[in-house]
Amino acid sequence: MVDKINLSVDTENLEQFCQKLIKRSRDIAKTHDTLVTLESFILLFGKAAHGTREYQAIEDLVKSCSEQTRTQLLSQRTDELKRALQKCNVAEVTVIHTPLSRDGFYSILQSVVAEILDSQLADISRWAINWSAEAKQKAEAASGFPDALDFDKAGIDIEEYHAMLDVSRYLENRDAH
Repeated sequence: MVDKINLSVDTENLEQFCQKLIKRSRDIAKTHDTLVTLESFILLFGKAAHGTREYQAIEDLVKSCSEQTRTQLLSQRTDELKRALQKCNVAEVTVIHTPLSRDGFYSILQSVVAEILDSQLADISRWAINWSAEAKQKAEAASGFPDALDFDKAGIDIEEYHAMLDVSRYLENRDAH
């Protein structure tokens, strides 16, 4: 026997719940993750109602709230990335880079680049490009094999390398963006 409960979700109560969740949020990233989880929950357990007007209204509401937190999250991450790049702080860049998709990261990086003065951007570009090149050289030397990289032996965090590589690639090719 399978235990089972029936749930009833209406747009009014769901909207109140979502807005309260967003308003009380201390960590917009966690709130966004919660809304994405709620969206998945409704998708999975609301299968019987798929295609109905009621289901669509509920799905649209959750997506709207999720998009609201996504926008807030990207804005927050943009400010954080700007500060991290201005301080040339690899660890902070990595913390921002790691949970984002490449497109999401490039999107906020593009916003940051538009806000930074050209003279400062030139310094940041040199720093990022040099950091990435030096890390690659160290990893190649540590591997002992041609065309192989060993970041672990070189003492380089692979997440930091990927974050900085994305920054340096973007900045090297920013005229194309």
